[in-house]
Amino acid sequence: MKYLMMMLVAFALVGCSAQPRTIVSQDPGDTVVGDRPEGYPRTVVKALPDQPGFCVEVTESWKEGQQNGDTVWTKQKTVESTACTKTRWERLSMGKY
Repeated sequence: MKYLMMMLVAFALVGCSAQPRTIVSQDPGDTVVGDRPEGYPRTVVKALPDQPGFCVEVTESWKEGQQNGDTVWTKQKTVESTACTKTRWERLSMGKY
């Protein structure tokens, strides 16, 4: 029985860690040609409405590249899970933060 439980836990961990790290977006607003957009990097913390006490921290920045002699800026997003205090979670979930 212990062996079976250990195997189930191992499969669950492998399944959760196999998620892709890169997501491709088709949004044209994620690419800018010319000057670098201002106001970045930008970090926003959002509450997960169905998970009290848990938040995600989203950081947006721009990565420079070249295409046909033009400078192209591509939006990069990093999403990390973070813990929230009860008060902070309540403010974020109500949009008051």
